[in-house]
Formats: sequence, structure tokens, C-alpha cells
Amino acid sequence: MRTLVVLVVVAGICCCGSVHAQPPSAKRELDRAISAMNAGRYPEAEKTLRRLVRRYPSYDDARYELALVLSLQQRFDDAIGECKILCDTSRPKERQRDLYFQLLGNLYAQKDDTANADATYRLGVQRFPTSARLHVEIAIRHAMHGDLDEALDEIETAISGDPTYPLSYYWGARFYRASSERIWAIFYAEIFLNIRPNSPKADEISSLWYNLFREAVEQFDQEGRIVLSREIRGTIGDGAAPTRPFAEAYTEVLTDAARQLRFNRDFELPVASIDTMLTRFVELWHERGYDRRYSNVVIERYRQLRQEGLLSAYVHVLAQHGKPMQYEEYAKHNRDALQRLERWIERNRLIITRDNYISRYR
Repeated sequence: MRTLVVLVVVAGICCCGSVHAQPPSAKRELDRAISAMNAGRYPEAEKTLRRLVRRYPSYDDARYELALVLSLQQRFDDAIGECKILCDTSRPKERQRDLYFQLLGNLYAQKDDTANADATYRLGVQRFPTSARLHVEIAIRHAMHGDLDEALDEIETAISGDPTYPLSYYWGARFYRASSERIWAIFYAEIFLNIRPNSPKADEISSLWYNLFREAVEQFDQEGRIVLSREIRGTIGDGAAPTRPFAEAYTEVLTDAARQLRFNRDFELPVASIDTMLTRFVELWHERGYDRRYSNVVIERYRQLRQEGLLSAYVHVLAQHGKPMQYEEYAKHNRDALQRLERWIERNRLIITRDNYISRYR
């Protein structure tokens, strides 16, 4: 878990822009300190940041970066001291950020101080109830203690609070992977791969996405159906009468689409078979009117890619770390398609908003 916490801390290296304006020269110094920190020149960054904090005691972003560079030097007690100043709740809320509470909680976690880590994240959520990053941290803590349902609740709260935060989808994919609601692991993994394709975590999530489909097809082979959700939850359709839950409709169509693979797969499920299955899925989803009943930005993306003749390239890119040798073979013979896909994605990036986001609870 310590490694995971360090990853979260390092990912937070940034300049947030101070609530209280500082002279341009101070901002330039802060930028130089952050550049030094990113280059691994920690003593140089620390010296600059300490000078800034002495000169401008209310420059909270400089103090935050100072705490961060101290933590990267494993000087956790010193870093906690700086962070506690930032997280003092006697300070006005407009002087604080959820980042400050996240870092302080992570620092306590680095010291195996579970009680203070949990208390800090909870305190941060009281100050910033819609903070996705803090709810994700709480979700990670629940998962560490084996409380998967509580972790999933926190992930859903994170997504509803801020659907643009990428790590909600990363951790959501991982946690749902271990649950009886694996349908959401598929969607959250795919959203993460679209909005953070170059993340160091992308190869892990690519493999996870491929293996979810592989296991779904294996289940179809054994049981004659695919079940990705054990949840029974009624929804309201266009009329007053309840309609089938989205997850049930999705797995019904995916099951029927898998019938196309009878003579088109081996026991490891070629990536091309996922392409075949999703192509048929799009056709059936439309034929049964589910595209009008359920709004889903990922399934709509399949439809658009199919129209452009790019769904196969897209699927191979998503699954490339699940079957790397197959991807390399595909890339060797389909360079033009991959280049067209890259251009298409540049023009049609998946942008998650409060109006189109996907959530189990939505």
C-alpha cells in the first residue's frame, strides 16, 4: 500500500494557482521550484520553496509544494508539519483546497498512522463534500480493510461529485473487477483509457479490460449466458411502468452478440473476437431500441467508430496489453487504420461532463 500512496502523492505535483495573488516574481520562483522537483533536484526545490514561504507566509501553494518535496525526500514528519498548517480548519475555507487534505492523509498513511490518515480524509470531505480525490482516498482505505461495498459507495460518490476526476475510474475499474458488478469495471476501465491513454496505469487497465471480456465469453461457453451484474434494481423508462435495469439489458445483448463467436475464437479469446462481438452488440442494441432508452456515451462511441470503420482498431488499442503479441501483429498490418483512429480521436476526444457521465448509481 505504501507504493500506491507514493504514486498518488507524486501524481499531485502541480502548481494550483494561489487563492491570494502573489507577485509575478513569486509565481516564477514557484514554477522553477516545481521544475526542479519534477527533475528530481529535491534540495534545490526545497531551498527555493522555503525562501518563498518565509517571504510570503500566506502563499499556500508554495507551502503545499514544500510539503510535497519534503515527502519525496521521505521526511514525513517535516512534511506533516507544513501540511497541518494548510489543513487547520480555523482558517477560512477559501484558503484551503482538497489537495491539502489529500496530501496530509497520504503522509499519515506513509507512516502507517491509520487513525490520523482516516480522520484527515474525513475532515477534508467535511470541508469539500464533492471532492472526488478525497472520496477516492477513502475508498482505497475501505478496500485495504476488506470493506468492498463501502469502497464502491465512495467511488460512486466521487464520480457524482466530480465526474471528470480520472482516478475515480481507475480505482472504480479495479474495485468493481473484484465485485459481482463487473459491468461497471468494463465501463470505468474504458473511460479511464480514453481520458488518460498515456497514463502509467493504462497498461494495467488495458489488460483488465481485455480479461473482463475474456471471462465473459468463458462464462458464455460454460453457462450459455453472460452475467456481469447480480444487482436487481428497477428503473423508469419513457413511460410510467418500470423497465429492465440497464445492466440486465446490456448483458442480454452482449450474450446474444457472443453467439457470433462460435467459430471465431480460441480458449484465450483473440482480440479480433471482441471486435466481432462489439460490432454485433452495436447492431442489436440499436435494433432493440436500447440506444433510445438508455443514454451511454461509451456505447455511442462504439456506434460512431463502427460507422467510421475504426471499431476494430479501437478495440485492438484498448486491449493491446491484454494480448500484446496480437496487437503487434495487428499494428504491423493495419498502420493506416491506426493512424486514422488517432486522427479521429484527436477530433473526438471523450470528454466526460456532468451531463453525459456514466455511473452505476445514475
